[in-house]
Amino acid sequence: MNLKKSLFRLIVLTMLFTGCSSYQVQNREISLPDEATKQKTMTKVQNDVNEIINKDYDYVLSNLGEPNATSYWIDKTKVENIDTLEDIEDLTNSNLIYLKKVSNEGTSNSALALQLANKVVKKVQIVDYSAARISKNMDKSKILIDCYTNGDIVKVKDLDVERLDDYIGIDSSEMSKIVGDKKPSYDAYLYDDVEKCLNVYYLDDEDKLLAIFTNDNNVSEIKILDNKKEVVNEIKNIMLDN
Repeated sequence: MNLKKSLFRLIVLTMLFTGCSSYQVQNREISLPDEATKQKTMTKVQNDVNEIINKDYDYVLSNLGEPNATSYWIDKTKVENIDTLEDIEDLTNSNLIYLKKVSNEGTSNSALALQLANKVVKKVQIVDYSAARISKNMDKSKILIDCYTNGDIVKVKDLDVERLDDYIGIDSSEMSKIVGDKKPSYDAYLYDDVEKCLNVYYLDDEDKLLAIFTNDNNVSEIKILDNKKEVVNEIKNIMLDN
């Protein structure tokens, strides 16, 4: 199963029981745990969720490390109040996703999903993301923004920049024609009359990023962004352009 799709399905599932972690760690003086500490904490929480309930965000990072993904559900009416991705934390609660690792098998279907309110853990679930399904019957007043810790860097030399428009109209399942097997660092979803999606990849060209938009599962636009701030601008200008 494609890990990116699996993570997205898991994030969707966490909404039903209601994460950009890299900058969050950089802006705090937090010592991240070693692998043994992370696995020990994961096991303790799986056995008793009270081990982490009411613990603050810094405690989570210090004992579980950076999440695989952080998701935010934002009211469309509040998006105009966001100027940077960092502003998201002040507008909404977050869900942190930690995929469980299994010896000699890599990542299993089990994940730890933490719901934070005011940066404090309020709810915990152990989720089987392989069973999750993307639902279009979601709250149309909200946008889902995901931030992935291990997004890949796309090399500009691997992109045929002059011919990017040739991919307009292809099915979203064929995204590999543009970026190969690279995983995005950010994505955003809006379920309105049509399903809109934005996938953003870092490029190996200073602060530039590649943004791929889909509308009803078809690629509708591809752009090169100059910096991370433009990610929010594109969410405002494209995602909310109904």
